[in-house]
Amino acid sequence: MVGESISHFGPGDLVFIAPNVPHMWQVAPECPLAEAFYLQFQPEFTGKEFFNLAEMKPVRELMTRADRGVTFSAPIRKEMASRLKKFQTLNKSERLLNLLDILHRLSQDRHSVTLGQAMARPRLNKRQEERISRVFQYLNQHLTGPISQAEIARSVRLSSSAFSRLFKNTTGKCFMKVVNELRIAQVCRLLAETSRTISEIAYECGYETLSHFNSQFRHIMKMTPIKYRRRLGTFQG
Repeated sequence: MVGESISHFGPGDLVFIAPNVPHMWQVAPECPLAEAFYLQFQPEFTGKEFFNLAEMKPVRELMTRADRGVTFSAPIRKEMASRLKKFQTLNKSERLLNLLDILHRLSQDRHSVTLGQAMARPRLNKRQEERISRVFQYLNQHLTGPISQAEIARSVRLSSSAFSRLFKNTTGKCFMKVVNELRIAQVCRLLAETSRTISEIAYECGYETLSHFNSQFRHIMKMTPIKYRRRLGTFQG
């Protein structure tokens, strides 16, 4: 999850995210644990005017796009994976120069993709961040069963109305919309990776009726589950 965007991630995934953009990587219970490497820096680490220079326009535009999250093409991901792993072995001067070069290389990727839409980003305090993190941990663990917004609100010690406001301000979406997007993301993964029937997957991912599942899938993915699986060229049914 990056802002209001929910999608799959895999080995070598690389995302550039601006400050105060809610984000989280969740691993399905049956999957092996994932390891992540983070490189964080202040937006004005070179001074207030440096990125306003004409020569830095591509980087400045990339940093603006980072408000919505940006992913990159396979060649850039492969190059950055090697460079980022070596980053912690560099001295301070080398880190500064390498960071600028990394930003330059990322800004040159013509196949980079912006994940979400621009929206006002709330500045969350530590307690709010912890609550949102606990909410998504709960969703990840209980996605296949009944989910009650009131129950989750109680678990983070908020009233239903206060929970709704916090969740909407953080993600830009209402709670049940995110639940459905998470479930459909899980459905898409199972459609791609298993030979289970579509109905089996729908029930496994928490949908009680096929009509509701089909409606949500078409709304989110803009196609039917059968068409999605056929496009993947994997399993049929």
